[in-house]
Formats: sequence, structure tokens, C-alpha cells
Amino acid sequence: MRIEILRLRDFRNYESAELRPHPGVNLIFGRNGSGKTNLLEAVHYCALGKSHRLSSDREAVRRGAESGACGVTVVTEGGIRTDIALRISASPAEKRKTVFIGRKKAPRIAELMGHVRCVMFSPEDLQLVREGPALRRRFTDMLLCQTDPVYYTALQRYNRALELRNLLLREISPDPGQLRSYEELMAEAAAAVIPRRARALVPLAAIAEEKYRAVSAREGETFTMAYVPCADPAADSLRDLLLDRWKKDRDEDRIRKGTGFGPHREDIRLRLNGRDMKVFASQGQVRTAALAMKLGQLKWIRGETGETPVLLLDDVMSELDMERRTRLLDEISGAQTFITCTDETDLNGLQEKRTYRVWLEGENARVEETRQGAESEQPAPEIDLDEELGN
Repeated sequence: MRIEILRLRDFRNYESAELRPHPGVNLIFGRNGSGKTNLLEAVHYCALGKSHRLSSDREAVRRGAESGACGVTVVTEGGIRTDIALRISASPAEKRKTVFIGRKKAPRIAELMGHVRCVMFSPEDLQLVREGPALRRRFTDMLLCQTDPVYYTALQRYNRALELRNLLLREISPDPGQLRSYEELMAEAAAAVIPRRARALVPLAAIAEEKYRAVSAREGETFTMAYVPCADPAADSLRDLLLDRWKKDRDEDRIRKGTGFGPHREDIRLRLNGRDMKVFASQGQVRTAALAMKLGQLKWIRGETGETPVLLLDDVMSELDMERRTRLLDEISGAQTFITCTDETDLNGLQEKRTYRVWLEGENARVEETRQGAESEQPAPEIDLDEELGN
């Protein structure tokens, strides 16, 4: 899978931009704050329908604009070409975003999943190891939402029912019947989520362990990942088990004004040589472990779908020494990759690449291609982003 064209209009600090990336490595360089990461963020939006860092879609719209848009033309390894676009509104009164697939409006965001698959690694991902379980759950969700439509739908239903149960728990005298109805919705969805997490994380852990060894090149270091489920994923009566637990916990949950048990509290345990990485790992080991997890995602998605996802590396090279950089570049061979950095020389010696410079003119970002790189593919046809959005 590769992106042939990336288009932006009134997206973040870009009034307008179009890139025709290399099928191999694309280096995007410029000063901090110029807008390099925003290009990667646009790809993430087209893959998952949301930002990897923003809590509000409206923040993705350029200041002063009523709406923003981003779009890609993506082609699969089988040669199937698809146009994907998102329109994002800055108005609280309007629907926050609308998805277009093949220039037709999609009825649901769920329709977007699987058309563009990506794996992103950014400085924030170092917190995968150091911080609490929420980021590690998100790591799992981003993996499975791109490959399993059932998982995506089940997770959305679980989160919505969980939100409603938590709201009810904050009332003085919550109705037991209503609690039961929300718990039934949660249990049905969780019974789909938990086994899928378990099935994915076992092979993913093995791949991540392999990638840690490849990138670190340190003898005697063993990295392990282990899923810590809230309930036995193989239980025959998983749904009933979850229902019983939520009923039992109601009084305690009323006191805490929230649900203390469920898939939303699960974790992935990370260890190095059997010791908790959150406590004992050095900064270099943390970087390598986080990178190994992301490279594990790349290989796992390729194995599940037969398509190599697009790899987005945001300001990663500056965090790695030269040996690790070289090993990383060996590992990403075969994947279309977008790399942001402040120094163009970070990838000196890599021949097959396209280079872009990003800079600011006032508040608006500008991007230009400074090196094309060899490419044998036929150019993608010209497509106007407004046409994709039905304008």
C-alpha cells in the first residue's frame, strides 16, 4: 500500500498543499513548529478518521477558515486505486467531519477503516513504556481498528455504553434496570473486544521481541509484551462473567462515580529481562522498546492483510544514535515511509528517497520538493480536492 498523492486545504497551518510522495522514503525537513508533523497528521486522519494528538477535530482547521480538508489517493499492492478525503468543520453547530470514499460521501466513519492503513511513531509514543495503561490500550486499538471492522464497531459500542453507565452512576439513586441495560450492551461488546485483543497481542509480542533485538543489537536483552486482560478471553461464558462482575461492583462504582472494571482498564505488561520497564529501563531502552512495538505493528498488519501499511516517523531520527538509525532503515525497507526531522542530513546515504522542505510564511506553512528521487511508477492522475468533497 502506498500514497500517490496527499492533498490539504485549510488543514492546520496549511492553506493549500499537494505532495506526490516517493513509494519508498520521504524526508520532510524544516524548523520546529513549521508544519512538518501536520503532513503526517493528515495521513493519520485519512487512515483512522482522527488525529494522533488532537482532542478536538476543530483544532485541525486552519485559523480563520470555516472548514478544512485532507485527502489521499492510495493504491494497493494489487493495483487498486482509491481516493479518500475528509472534510472537517470548525463550527460547533455542524457535524465535525465527513468522510468521502471514491468521491462519494460515506454514511459512517467506520466505512473509512481499512482503505488506508498506517503506523505512526512520534516522540509522544515514548510514553507507551513510561506512562499508564491508557496509551498501551490505544496502541492496541489503533492496530485492530485498521484490520478488524467487528473490533472497531464493538469498541465504539462499548465506549458509548460505558459513558452512559458512568453518567448514571453519578446520579443520587441510579435506576437498577437502566444500569442493567447498559451493562448488557457493554458485556456484548466486550465479549468481542477482549478475545480479539488476546488473539492479536500474542503474535504481536513475538514480533516486537524480534524487532527489539534487531534495532538494539544488544546481547542478553530480552524484551517481552504480555496482555493483561480483565477477564479470561477464552471463557465460555465471558458475557455472563462480565455482567455478574458489574452487578457486584455497582455500590463500589457509585462511590467512585465510574466503572472500575472492564476492557477500558486493561494493560500490556512490558518487561526487559523479566523486570518492569517502567521502573528499570534506561531512556535508550525505552526508545528501542517503543520503536519495536511500532515495527511490530507494521509487520503484524502486513501479515494480517497482505498490505504493507504506510509508516509515519515523526522526529524519530534525532532520538537514535547512528547505529540504531541504520538498523531502523534496514527494518523499514519495503514500506512507504514519511520521516520528519529538522536536519536534512539525518538520512544522508539513503539513495531512494524524496525530500521536502517545510517553512513558514507568516502563519501559513509552505512545502516544496527539493529532491525527487528515482521512481519507475506511472504518475497518479490529477484530482482536485474540492471535487472529492462534492464541492
